[in-house]
Amino acid sequence: MPGEEAEKLVAVADASSLIGLCWIGQWELLEAMAQVVYVPAAVWEEVVEQGRGRPGVRELQSGRVARRRDAVDRRTAKALRATLGAGEAEVIALAMELRGAVVLADDPNARKAAQKAGLQTMGVVGFLTLAKTAGHVREIRPLLDALQAHGFRLSRSLVQAALRDAGES
Repeated sequence: MPGEEAEKLVAVADASSLIGLCWIGQWELLEAMAQVVYVPAAVWEEVVEQGRGRPGVRELQSGRVARRRDAVDRRTAKALRATLGAGEAEVIALAMELRGAVVLADDPNARKAAQKAGLQTMGVVGFLTLAKTAGHVREIRPLLDALQAHGFRLSRSLVQAALRDAGES
């Protein structure tokens, strides 16, 4: 059954995923589908501190599903910063400590690094597709259009695959 506690995600999210969902007014999907979304310091800084007045600030500060948390072992994040931004590096480092947590990230390099570390990844498009299959949204096409209208870069093949997976092609 959609939304049961046992089925809810435990996720560690990067800034673009959080902001993207806020841009399209779908923060409540995180609240419906996630038990908790952990937000490391660098992501919190990017969204809340540097993003004052922008999408995501109020939602993160509400504390209903988002929780500030950092990896205990900072060495992993430091090593990952050689090829990734601070936020993405901290997301992966924390997810490695939280067995079973899903990395919510859209940056291709971050997703590759997370997958190389054996972590499950999902971007905003995958999350929206999951929301559709779980019965939380009727259609993802308007949501994908809204993401693109806000400057979210989605390849044509990704959009087509998502629509196909959501039964909308």
